[in-house]
Amino acid sequence: MSPTNRIPQSPRDLAFIVLKDARTESVFVDESLDRRLNASDLSPQDRGFAMELVYGVTRRKMTLDAVITNFVDRPRKSIEDDLWLLLQLGVYQLLMLDSIPSHAAVHETVEVGRRVGSARWTGLLNGVLRAVSRNVTEEYTTELAADAVPQTAGQFRKFPEPVFDDPQKQPVRHFASAFSFPRWLVKRWHRRFSLEEMTALGFWFNTPPPLWLRVNPVPLDENLETSREQLLAQLRELDLECRAGELPEAIEMQSQVRPESLPGFADGLFAVQDLTAMRAATWLDPQPGESVLDLCAAPGGKTTHLAERMQNQGRLIATDIRPQRLDRVIENATRLRLTIVEPQLIQADGSDTPDGPFDAVLVDAPCSNTGVLGRRPDARWRIRPDDLQELRPLQERLLKAACDRVGSGGRVLYSTCSIEPEENREVVDAVLAERPEMQFTKDQTHHPGRPADGGYLALLHRK
Repeated sequence: MSPTNRIPQSPRDLAFIVLKDARTESVFVDESLDRRLNASDLSPQDRGFAMELVYGVTRRKMTLDAVITNFVDRPRKSIEDDLWLLLQLGVYQLLMLDSIPSHAAVHETVEVGRRVGSARWTGLLNGVLRAVSRNVTEEYTTELAADAVPQTAGQFRKFPEPVFDDPQKQPVRHFASAFSFPRWLVKRWHRRFSLEEMTALGFWFNTPPPLWLRVNPVPLDENLETSREQLLAQLRELDLECRAGELPEAIEMQSQVRPESLPGFADGLFAVQDLTAMRAATWLDPQPGESVLDLCAAPGGKTTHLAERMQNQGRLIATDIRPQRLDRVIENATRLRLTIVEPQLIQADGSDTPDGPFDAVLVDAPCSNTGVLGRRPDARWRIRPDDLQELRPLQERLLKAACDRVGSGGRVLYSTCSIEPEENREVVDAVLAERPEMQFTKDQTHHPGRPADGGYLALLHRK
């Protein structure tokens, strides 16, 4: 039996197989991880460790490659891809997981190599990992340096010799390797952000993002309703750390937990949604009884928030071009017991988009996702420089369609999870130039980590 088709023996085996899936089958790591975990009998603790390895290696592969290159005596192209992946797994444990003893990281990773690869790999694998283990120090710093590997929370771990380019002389090359981002994207950010701001971005995107809950204020029945205070109390009774967010429906979880395991999830008492994403419905401010259109609605986080803000009264049409994604909207609305959501499949060219007029329209436009790179581990490696130009016509077309379908005095909210100007204010300005009946009201770019995901909102009104 192929090693990638059997049930893994350990979280490291599973992590190796998932990461190989992502490379050889071009699948998203979270899709492969869910499939492999469902076929395994790992304990909850081991499942969490496997997830840490998969997401960590995916995010930090350029960091790991830079370090590994300093400890191998042959070119990368002469080392098999699977062996290089094992090196990445081992070095990630040695550099980023202080709770894992070095000897365990080395030994267990070499054992994975024996099981999934070739016996001839063990010499190089053992030698490189032991060399890294001997050289990485127990000294830490809070400053950028060529000999310092960024971990989390502003902390760097020191090597006795440089492993990256000098951050002052080669800031783009240093940041791309040390924090693990495509160089073309780092060049863009370097034109707009200081090195200090970029460093904050790097730490934010390389740290698992916080979990935010959105309390459902709509009474589900006489026995099923809750408030934020009630849900906070329930969570704290389980010894879970959590706190109220700045929006009245928001809760930030400070304990690592699976949302599906929390009390009230199955009953629809809350949804999972980042604080920045919650602001979309807050800005659009739909009212009970209004007629609202949500373009690009899947997977339904913003759709259901609009319905909750409308107190489940009125009409809310949710459109998307892919039936499988529209099914997600239906699933979310059903769990939250929101009955005003009307899912509607439309053509990719938007020719059959409902005409309206609507009181309010939300355009949550497809974008590069540069504001949520920490939440989607492999997104940074999937976006291309051309995406910004290729998405622009679609973004403008969607916003124009929204403007054409809102009634007199109505509102349009344009939203992205990007921090790139071409996808945000530049799109809004281009559309306003062609739609003089629309009036700009306000906009805001949410910077990643302050305190949640990055993104953009712009509110327009029909005069």
